[in-house]
Amino acid sequence: MINMQEYFMHKDYSHIVEKFEKSFDTSKLNCDDYWFHFTKLQKSISNNKCPICEVELTELPNRTNTATLDHFRPKADDMYPLLKCEPENYILMCSLCNSTYKQDDFPLLDESKRIKNAKVISETEEEKPLLFNPTEQNPLDFFELAFRQTELGGILELKRKANISKHSYEYKICESMINMFNLGYCHNDNRSLERKERDLETDRIKTVNVKECRIGILTKHYTTFIELANARNDKEKLAIFFKDKTRVAELKQYGFFQFIMKQNPQFSIEIF
Repeated sequence: MINMQEYFMHKDYSHIVEKFEKSFDTSKLNCDDYWFHFTKLQKSISNNKCPICEVELTELPNRTNTATLDHFRPKADDMYPLLKCEPENYILMCSLCNSTYKQDDFPLLDESKRIKNAKVISETEEEKPLLFNPTEQNPLDFFELAFRQTELGGILELKRKANISKHSYEYKICESMINMFNLGYCHNDNRSLERKERDLETDRIKTVNVKECRIGILTKHYTTFIELANARNDKEKLAIFFKDKTRVAELKQYGFFQFIMKQNPQFSIEIF
């Protein structure tokens, strides 16, 4: 998961917002064709990766890894329709995270606090979303990595940070994110095989069968990072690993690199 907190402070952000708001009639909320203004900046911050699952993004249409902008607070009529054109409500995601996993979900700690008529994000400050927002929060404050060798093979999962209490609001955020995006708990999975998915060509919702856990991407991440994880606490092995500057430069493009290379690393290597 990638830290996107620099987004709102980026020197180009205010200029992009101004350009975006001049592109359409703000009184009519007809901004559908202009969200792309924010995609390029967010992709530059995320190193062209989905901030949630860290898959490499593409501009090719109708792919599971197509770059899309999610409305963090959904623009659905029964959710937050007036935030449809609110720049602070846009978060870069791959189309799979956006349209298959998150969809129009936005759980709150207390549903009675939902401000459906909010016109700007600041009006939702009393809400407590059970979702992690990478443009506002640091994933290192919530999550750890788990390298797991299971009957499914080697997988790299997210798990709750060890010092987060099971009775805390932060704990509920972690559980909600990991379960919503199917990025963890693969060794003890009881999620449904069916999900509602938006067809990217027809824009209609359909029922599809999906794997309980996203084994493909989790296996790929395991393969990419397990050697670095194994070398992390061995100075000699780590020095040898870092001699391959091309490989290290590639790994630095991922948020996972920060978890592993922190002064106090946030990962474990587990066998089930």
